[in-house]
Amino acid sequence: MRKIIITCLMATMIFVGNIYAADTPLTDKIDKAVTNHDEYIDLSNEQLTSEELVNIMTAYFGLYPSAGLISCGFKAYDDDENGLYDVIVPEYRYSEQMSRIINRQNDRAENKIISQAAGLVPEEQVKFVYAYFCKKFVYDNELNYDLKHLYTENSGTCASFSVAFKNIMDKLDIPCKIIISEDMTHEWNQVFINNEWRDIDITEGIRLYGTGYVGAYWRAYLTGEN
Repeated sequence: MRKIIITCLMATMIFVGNIYAADTPLTDKIDKAVTNHDEYIDLSNEQLTSEELVNIMTAYFGLYPSAGLISCGFKAYDDDENGLYDVIVPEYRYSEQMSRIINRQNDRAENKIISQAAGLVPEEQVKFVYAYFCKKFVYDNELNYDLKHLYTENSGTCASFSVAFKNIMDKLDIPCKIIISEDMTHEWNQVFINNEWRDIDITEGIRLYGTGYVGAYWRAYLTGEN
């Protein structure tokens, strides 16, 4: 049985491979398995090379909130010894019960933010949530990227900011995407407002807010083509 242990460097935003080539149904499958706290993830129908496996897991860690429930290191096995990987064994950071509690806590934190934006038109909701993030959170130099840390310690990384922001936009029915730079070193959001996609860089907004200059953080809001 051939085994590979991959350390996912999502926390430091160092990536291997092309995240944009990720197979969404497969990353969705991994997300569902981790959310269910499954002991292993069956890839026998996919049969991935080591490069494909790294690409898929990189995409998963960059785009799914459930990734915060498992360790950055994970194991994959080639059970039939054909040179392709057919099983992933997640290394959970918490018990199944604690994972479910964390998911509920994260959900409540998001709903609290959403309740404060109730009654606003979509564009004002986006503006409110962006400002909330810039004022509430700080960048985590320890590089904790999970949403539990974000909502309990009020600090995170570009990954946790982007994932949390998209979760809230999804609940508000506002089209939102997570974008990762070509060199795989940064992550931000795009929202569809006034019939166009515009960039929102919460990490940069938080940095600008920290300068103390009044309104400086708005320079990272709805940038790009208009």
